[in-house]
Formats: sequence, structure tokens, C-alpha cells
Amino acid sequence: MEEKKVSTLFEDMRDDIGKYITSTLELGKLSAFEKISIGSSAFLYGLMLGAIALIALLFIFITAGLYLGELLNSYWQGFVIVSGFTIFVIIILLLCKKPIQTTFTNRIVNFLMKQDDKDEKISDK
Repeated sequence: MEEKKVSTLFEDMRDDIGKYITSTLELGKLSAFEKISIGSSAFLYGLMLGAIALIALLFIFITAGLYLGELLNSYWQGFVIVSGFTIFVIIILLLCKKPIQTTFTNRIVNFLMKQDDKDEKISDK
């Protein structure tokens, strides 16, 4: 009779450990899905915002080129000035590549760390 109780205990313990492992794996998978979905939605939002900003910037540059062309009585000179300004900004961005990348990297890491802290606070409750 004692042997059945011990074997039953071991079987119950084995089942419980199996359920625990399955639950832990499922929790990890759901946590990964949550982080991927948050990152993807932030990326898509940024992409949409960037596309709209790019279109607005295009219209601003066209307007500036036309305005300067009216002031100078030569449309091509107005667009050359706007193009020169754009090339100047591109050169500055290329020269400041490292600090800009570092800033973006730090912001992404801080975002992920905040998300991880929120996850830990939720799991502690």
C-alpha cells in the first residue's frame, strides 16, 4: 500500500513538473509575441509618420523653390538654392552619423529596458 502512494506521488510530481514546464514555455512565447508586436507597431507608426513628413517636406521644398524663383525672376535659381540647402543638410547628417546612431541605439535600449521593468513588475504581483 505504501509503494502505491509513493509511486502515485512521483507520478503526480512528474505531471506537475510537466505542466510547469509547459506553462513556462507558453509564458515565454506570449512574452516574446507581446514584445514583437509592440516593436512592430512602433516601427509601423514611425514609418507612417515618416512618409507623411516626407511628403510635407517635399511640398515645402517645392514651395520654397517657387518662392525663391519668383524673388530672383528665375525658377531654376530658386530650385538650385533649395537643392543646395538639401545637399548641405545631407552632408551634415553624414558627418554626424555616429552620434545620431548612438542616440537612436540608446533610445531603443531604454525603451526595451522600460518594457522589461514593466513586465517584471507585473509578474511580481
